[in-house]
Amino acid sequence: MLDKLIITALRGKTAAVLFKDGHAAQIDFEPEAAEEETGVIFVGKVKNISKNINAAFVEYRPGVNGFYSLKENARPIYADGKTEHGTLKAGDEILVQVERSAVKTKDAVLTSNLTLTGQTAVLSAGKSSLGISAKIRDKEWRDAVKRRWEATEHGDCGLVVRTNGEAAGIDKVFEEFAALYERYLVICKAAASRTCYNVLYRPESFAVRAVRDLKICDGLEVVTDLPEVYKELQDALGITDSRAAENSGTAADSEATESSAATADSTAVDSAKMACSMAAGMPSLRLYTDDFPLTALYHLETILSQALSKTVWLKSGGNLVIEPTEALTVIDVNTAKSVSKKTSEETYLKTNLEAAGEIAVQLRLRNLSGIMIVDFIDMKEEESRKTLLAALRRAVTADPVKTVLVDMTPLGLVELTRKKIRRPLHEQVR
Repeated sequence: MLDKLIITALRGKTAAVLFKDGHAAQIDFEPEAAEEETGVIFVGKVKNISKNINAAFVEYRPGVNGFYSLKENARPIYADGKTEHGTLKAGDEILVQVERSAVKTKDAVLTSNLTLTGQTAVLSAGKSSLGISAKIRDKEWRDAVKRRWEATEHGDCGLVVRTNGEAAGIDKVFEEFAALYERYLVICKAAASRTCYNVLYRPESFAVRAVRDLKICDGLEVVTDLPEVYKELQDALGITDSRAAENSGTAADSEATESSAATADSTAVDSAKMACSMAAGMPSLRLYTDDFPLTALYHLETILSQALSKTVWLKSGGNLVIEPTEALTVIDVNTAKSVSKKTSEETYLKTNLEAAGEIAVQLRLRNLSGIMIVDFIDMKEEESRKTLLAALRRAVTADPVKTVLVDMTPLGLVELTRKKIRRPLHEQVR
């Protein structure tokens, strides 16, 4: 079944909902204005150096400072393009990228290790190393990439090959890296003629990022009822009006059938063109124009409410109780209404295995990150516990965000960690 990405207005915000095999797999909302600064590159001015914490505070917007680690930024990029500046000092103008937006009383975190992200490749300035997604396991492919990298001119920039790179092919990866490297050089050159606090680069829009960050080699249909989003994606994907009209017209008939069934600061770099190689796994794009609301057609309000609910019911009658806290997320597995003629051990294993699969789904759907503690139903047999851990490990492997099953504690609690990419769903909806 073709994956679908629905981009529409939901609860007053632009939302992107991914459906895999007919089920909602991921929900993201457009970030607030403050969060949108993440990835933006400014010309900043060093306000002061704090030697006791080995850091500088850089003013990147008038009256707004950010934290700049001197340990992590050994090679600042000066706005005038010169390299001989000596030790960084107050008054120096440097290029900084917002690595993490300001949160409550904490300043934004800034870096000179500029990062430009594409669909198959990520350019990282300041490090000339090569990284390859751990999800790409083909040794011959990885070795071929390493050989190609050694023969590639890349200055002081490094490359990270994203998971999509394997399906796109090595040539596409390096074509995109070359485009990103050229963009990086343009940004650095533009800085010399820009005044302090100017924006040199702004990442793509929320909609373009939503498409770019998906693994779309197996096919993806993007459906939106927002004309401005449709136009943005047309530009980013390089789809002409005639092709788009063809897609829209062909799909409109099938959508109408579904509908009737359901009723019963200007930047130096043009970010709209950032998606250099989306053609690596070209999705189809469709503007939904039917009178029946897109949110109702795909039951998005119901799906969102369920994804925010504390309790998730399993087909067996058991349930999960998911409780995010400040320090970690606790997930409790219960037999609840589960009824079975099998022995207690078999019933518990069956419920736990079903819960393991659903936990992997919920981690991605709710975008939970950090430390997770899962309290499965206690089982006496060591073999049952091994079977459960193996099943959970397989389930979380499918998550595009790095998720690690740590171990089961002596108390029978399973520890998981999941990399933080963006805020959890319950915070995005606030």
